[in-house]
Amino acid sequence: MSESCGTAKTSSTQPQTEKGMKKGTARSNLYEICGANHWKTPIFECCKVEGPSHKRMFTFKVIIEIEASRNTIECYGAPRPKKKEAADDAAEGALFYLKHIGCAVKNQ
Repeated sequence: MSESCGTAKTSSTQPQTEKGMKKGTARSNLYEICGANHWKTPIFECCKVEGPSHKRMFTFKVIIEIEASRNTIECYGAPRPKKKEAADDAAEGALFYLKHIGCAVKNQ
């Protein structure tokens, strides 16, 4: 995987983001970043279910295809008791990675 994302560029040569993006869930922020950069919609999958029926733990992964560079990012979250929390945890990992390779710049 290369360090450059090959994203759609603005006149300032930074990846496109929503200006003044509201704080929301990690999933919603990831959807907004993918949309702003004209990437495919992130895919969230429940990849593991552990524990007894009354105390389940869900592990999610998120898959992001960055079309311009033909790279795919796959991030796994930590096990969580609720599916939405597990999906958000996976999205947080993806946002962290995108930020550190220079593909996700949020203006807060």
